[in-house]
Amino acid sequence: MTALVAYATHSGATRTLAVTLAGSLREAGLACDLVDIADGPDPASYNAVVLGSGVRIESIEKSAASWAETHAEVLAERPFAFFSCSGSASDPKKAGKQKATDAFLATLTRDPVAVANFPGWVLMDRIPLHERVLLKSMRTPTGDFRDLPAVAAWGREIAPLLRG
Repeated sequence: MTALVAYATHSGATRTLAVTLAGSLREAGLACDLVDIADGPDPASYNAVVLGSGVRIESIEKSAASWAETHAEVLAERPFAFFSCSGSASDPKKAGKQKATDAFLATLTRDPVAVANFPGWVLMDRIPLHERVLLKSMRTPTGDFRDLPAVAAWGREIAPLLRG
């Protein structure tokens, strides 16, 4: 049983979640490769796939959406899970209402076996200037909101689903 954990990130938070998730899946007995979408992983050689993406201004990373579209047929043929990572996921008022995730899921030909929206970070020194200006104008809270134990728990939860 081999699983691919592929991720797209712009500030690095999604990568830290993907690393935690891959570790949890390995502890659950799955052989697991962790690969940045930018490296163009081929999901066809895996039994299961997990895709993670950062969220930027109400959209998942374009590279993640494009990769999923390119490999839609392969993703529909095996257990597939998706997670997003955003600063807004830490806001209780937005819990369960991630527009970016919902919009992405609507493009898939088959529902994933599991979906999660995890808090990330909003660290201004890791965000491009034009986005910093927008986030400041929106009075977006800044900080590290990641909950790595929750990510690890989700990995333990989805391991049996990825086995099929």
